[in-house]
Amino acid sequence: MQYDNGRKPVQRVISSFIAAACFFGSTLAGAQGSFGSSFGAPDLLPPEQAFVVSQPEADVIEITIADGTYLYDERTIVQNDAGDILETTRSASEMYDDPLLGPTPIHKKRLRMTVSNAPQLMVLTYQGCADIGFCYPPQQTELSFSR
Repeated sequence: MQYDNGRKPVQRVISSFIAAACFFGSTLAGAQGSFGSSFGAPDLLPPEQAFVVSQPEADVIEITIADGTYLYDERTIVQNDAGDILETTRSASEMYDDPLLGPTPIHKKRLRMTVSNAPQLMVLTYQGCADIGFCYPPQQTELSFSR
C-alpha cells in the first residue's frame, strides 16, 4: 500500500491557515465585545434589568419592560406550586411579526396581569427579546404573599 506524500505540504498549509484564522478571529471577537464594535454599540441588559417583576397586590403581577426589549405574551405564564397554569387577565398586547414565530403578541413597556384565585405561592415564567435580535432564555420567578 502506498501513501501519497505529495498531500502533506498542502495539508500543512491548510492546517496553518485554519489555525491562523481561528486565532485572529477570536482576537477580533474579543476586541469587538459581545455584539460588534465596542465603540458606541448598545449594551445588552441582564434579564433582571430588562424585565423587572413586581407584585403590588396579592393577585397582581407587573413586569416593567426596558426600552429596546419586548416580552412574548404566549411565553408568559403563571403557575401554582403544583405546576397548574393559572388564569390571568392581562394588559393589551401588540402584534409583532417575529422572524421565527411569525405574527405573535408581545408586550412593550409594561405588562400587568391579574391572577384569578391567586394562591399564596406562584411561579412566573417569562421570555423576551432585545430589539437587536438577542432573545433571553426563559426566566422564572417565585412570588409569594401572606393573606
